Amino acid sequence: MNDVLPNSVRYVKNGRGGRWWESARTNNELHAGWPEVPVELLRAADLAKIEPWVRSPPGGKAGTTQDFKALCTLLDRPSQHIWVTFQGGRMWWCTVLDEVRTNPGAASENLGHFWLNCARPWSDWSVDGLRRLEKSELPGNVTAVAGFRATVCKPGASAEILRIIRNEVDQDAHLATLARRAYEDAVRRLVARLDPKDFEILIDLILSRTGWARLAKIGGVRADIDIEVENAALDEIAFVQVKSSASQATLSKCISDFEAQSGRYARMIFAVHSPDGELTPRRTRWPVQVWAGDRIAELVVRHGLGDWVAKRL
Repeated sequence: MNDVLPNSVRYVKNGRGGRWWESARTNNELHAGWPEVPVELLRAADLAKIEPWVRSPPGGKAGTTQDFKALCTLLDRPSQHIWVTFQGGRMWWCTVLDEVRTNPGAASENLGHFWLNCARPWSDWSVDGLRRLEKSELPGNVTAVAGFRATVCKPGASAEILRIIRNEVDQDAHLATLARRAYEDAVRRLVARLDPKDFEILIDLILSRTGWARLAKIGGVRADIDIEVENAALDEIAFVQVKSSASQATLSKCISDFEAQSGRYARMIFAVHSPDGELTPRRTRWPVQVWAGDRIAELVVRHGLGDWVAKRL
C-alpha cells in the first residue's frame, strides 16, 4: 500500500489559524482562500489568467510571488502531493483529487473560497494504522513545519514526513537500537558474574536512581527481607528481595512473606540476576515487580551504570 502514495509533501493551513479545519476534516476536503480570483478561473486552473488577479487584484492588496506559487501548488495537479497539517496536537495527512470545487458564496468562518476533495481522507495515523501521529512524539524538524505562517509550503523535512506516514524505520535509529540491545545483552552477562555484595550494591544504585531511598538493610530474625526502601514522592515503602539465583518456589515464598507484611509495604521488588527458569509472580492485592536478568540489564543501561558493572569485574 505504501508504494501508491505520492513521494512529494506539501503543508497546508486550511485557513488562517486553521479556521476551516473542522469542515475540511468532517467532509474530507482541503480548504483554501484567494477570494480575489474569479471562481471560473479557479475551476479551470488557468494559471496564466489567474496570475494578474493574485499579483494586482482590482481594488485589493497586491500579492507576492510566494502567494502565486502557493496557489499554483493547489491548482496544478495537487494529487501529486501528500498534504499535511497540524491540528489538535497531531499531524494529519491526506491526498486529494485534482478537480477544484468552489464556494458558491464568499469564504466564511466555516468554508474556504475553494476546496479540493480528498482521495485519501484526512488521517492522524500512519498508512498501516499502527502509529498515531502525535505531535509530541515527532522529530523537531517535522513539527517545526507547523510554525510556517503562509498557506502552503514544501517542508524541508519532506523525506522525514514521508517516512513517518509510511511508518518506516529510520536506519540510523534502527542501528542504534541494535547496538543498544547488544550492549544490554553484554551487560546482562556481566551482571550475572557479580558477587552477591556487588549485586546488592547495584540494585541499591538502580533503586536510588529511580526515586527509591534505602531505609534499612534488614537481616537476622527477618532474614527474608533484604532491603526496605522509600519513595517519598509516592509516599510508599517497598519490600525488596535481592537474590543471585532463585526459582519459582523461592519467588512464591517471598510473595507470601510480602503479603504477611502488607500493612507496612505498598509493593514488592524481587531482583535476581540468574533466575532458574521464568519467574512469574502470582496475582496479589499489591504490586509485585520481578527484576530478572534482561530487566536488570535494561535498567543498568538506561541509568548509566554499565561502566560501574564493568569495573567490578
